[in-house]
Amino acid sequence: MNQKQTIRDKSYLRFFGLAELADHGARGILAFWVILGMAFFLFGDQNLIAPNMKNIGASLGITDPNEVDWKLGGIIPVLFFILGGVVSLSMGYLSQTFSRKNLLLATVLLGEIPCFLTAYVETYDQFLVLRTLCGFGLGGIFPLLFSLIGDYFSSQSRAIATGYVSLAMGLGVGVGQLLGGILGGADPINGWRASFIYMSAPSFIFAAIYLFFCKEPKRGGAEGVVSDELSHKISLKDFKLLFENKTNLGAFLQGLPGCIPWGVFFVYLADYYEHTYHLSKEVSAGMITFAAIGIFIGTFFGGVLGQILYNIKKTYQPLLCMGTTFFGVFPAILLLYSFDIVPFMGLFIALNIFTGIMISVTGPNVRAVLLNVNEPKSRSAIFSIYNLTDDLGKGLGPVMSAVILGLTPDRGLALSISILFWIPCAFAWFLVLFNYEKDEERMHLLMKQNASAT
Repeated sequence: MNQKQTIRDKSYLRFFGLAELADHGARGILAFWVILGMAFFLFGDQNLIAPNMKNIGASLGITDPNEVDWKLGGIIPVLFFILGGVVSLSMGYLSQTFSRKNLLLATVLLGEIPCFLTAYVETYDQFLVLRTLCGFGLGGIFPLLFSLIGDYFSSQSRAIATGYVSLAMGLGVGVGQLLGGILGGADPINGWRASFIYMSAPSFIFAAIYLFFCKEPKRGGAEGVVSDELSHKISLKDFKLLFENKTNLGAFLQGLPGCIPWGVFFVYLADYYEHTYHLSKEVSAGMITFAAIGIFIGTFFGGVLGQILYNIKKTYQPLLCMGTTFFGVFPAILLLYSFDIVPFMGLFIALNIFTGIMISVTGPNVRAVLLNVNEPKSRSAIFSIYNLTDDLGKGLGPVMSAVILGLTPDRGLALSISILFWIPCAFAWFLVLFNYEKDEERMHLLMKQNASAT
């Protein structure tokens, strides 16, 4: 690449806050955008069930509402995320043995093939098996994505980069849910089946582009350290970082309770709008889409704001996450009780958007925090553990909500209790707040010592 081309690339990338990508050349730039595309479609099938729970249940011979809640909103997410967690944990080791590029391609295919085949199931058992197998994709891609991002970008722009990745994932979930609601409303019998095809097929195109035209960055390149020491095999000693690094511990602890309320938003909220507020399926899905728009805004600009605050003073970044997580509880609960008292629909739409913004700021920032306090050699392992705790929370969240829904006829109360789990999530950020700077300094010191030793 000549100098003029490099300047043009930096100008275009600087507009998006991604100027560091230019250092990786055209194939590196292409790889980043293709990765975003794969993340979008892989996460797009994550919540296709939510707007069509009763349609899917009817197609598979399940008509009792409580049975629908349990079999589609409870059992499937648990198995899906258990498998995803196991795959994620193993990916930390595999990424040190095999090419991350090849592993990324394998996880996309293993996740999207069963998603595509879900459109053709005839029984609940078939549906259960295929939806569980989709956990291969989400479990495998997560640690790989952020390990790669950590090597594309330095700490001065990682929150913005993780904002893009988080935005692609969140946008995929939101668009998938909207598409499922639209198709399910237009054709209650087969519309939900078509949504699984539309949200899986494009991934095969992105996978082909990534295979033939893209390359992965050098491990440790963003820190200017590329040595044999970075290629060591992960052992139990690496996983002990969970207990030795308090910033890691805080990030993991906030992930468990913090994921439980997401089970409300992306499993039960559309159904709640439809059957408690008596909105049509299309309007209910539309309300979730407005919340998703807020999530898109909060995810991207939350990453940008977090990066600005980090560059001013590092501890401002966890303070931002703590505050938005805690105060996001109030508008989230208000969503469950305000529709009948708001004077016009526009205000309810605005509340959905505002709630989405508040609850999504943490996502890109917690991932940037983990990248900043862990050595390149350990990032796959750390993100595999983080994804395991994240998956455990996501799996338990819908189940806990389903259990609470079975204990009380007041669905608003049951879902409100689930939302309150964001409060301990906010308090867990104190561990990050008081340890962030020293854990990052410790990481840089270890890297210098290892580089000197090699």
